Amino acid sequence: MGRPRKAAQLRKDADLRIPMTADQKRLVVYAATLSQQDMAAWVRPLLLEAANATVEAKGRRKTRRRKG
Repeated sequence: MGRPRKAAQLRKDADLRIPMTADQKRLVVYAATLSQQDMAAWVRPLLLEAANATVEAKGRRKTRRRKG
């Protein structure tokens, strides 16, 4: 028996590819490791916070911020 399915709004169903140098990736992976998280889990809230701040600063907030 597997684990229960996540609610639809919590499923991560899109990928974001970000080109970077090997040194940049090592730095991100290291920071995530220090926080005891995988790279995606560590970077996701930082990226969303920056995106929300940018959109709010421009007064054009259209999407609701999700917690999780």
